[in-house]
Amino acid sequence: MPGYAVLDTETTGFSPATGDRVLEVAVVLLDSAGRVETEWETLLNPGRGVGPVHIHGITPAIIERAPRFADIAGYLAHLLSGRLVVGHNVAFDARFLHAEFDAVGMDVPLQANRCLCTQALARDHLPGPQRTLAACCEQAGVDHLDAHSALGDTRATAGLLQYFLRHGPVPAPWRALHDAAARAPWPVAARSTPAPPPAWLGGGELEGMLDLASVMPAPAPARAPEPVRTLTR
Repeated sequence: MPGYAVLDTETTGFSPATGDRVLEVAVVLLDSAGRVETEWETLLNPGRGVGPVHIHGITPAIIERAPRFADIAGYLAHLLSGRLVVGHNVAFDARFLHAEFDAVGMDVPLQANRCLCTQALARDHLPGPQRTLAACCEQAGVDHLDAHSALGDTRATAGLLQYFLRHGPVPAPWRALHDAAARAPWPVAARSTPAPPPAWLGGGELEGMLDLASVMPAPAPARAPEPVRTLTR
């Protein structure tokens, strides 16, 4: 049974149709039982203005020499391939990422109706009327640290999914989505294991390009983003 690819993005605005782009993307991979396998994050240079810095905290200096989406597209597709993609208000992230993949010539099965949305699940599993990520985490007793960073929000969303797996029926009612994810037609290249793209340390100045398996503290940046990394637990 396939596992889950929980993701979140930070973007320059609200719609790829008007030229907005992805600034940061993070993925936490869970196995089919909800156990964390790997997490990965990167800042991206969108090739345009960064949008509302007061929300995401990502300044032009931080991403000036960050990779473009084309540089990480193959590896991101590899992470998502064969897994059920999960997000909080996942339609937003799926729309942006589908547009980014399309722009680099990759046809990927990343549409909202193929994904699992923890915001939608909250309507049936959590008591309060608020469905923001922060409110849902509070209701479920899930830690939500470093809000409005892609990795912080992805970890929180993964925690919500783990809560729903623990407190919901078995098998999960989204089993059909799960099975469809295993058969989804990702590009053949995504099924292989591409070399990870270079790690990116933010902070306004390039501090070095590291192997993704490396773990190094980032310098003190405007927002203190964590380094891009892969951590296997």
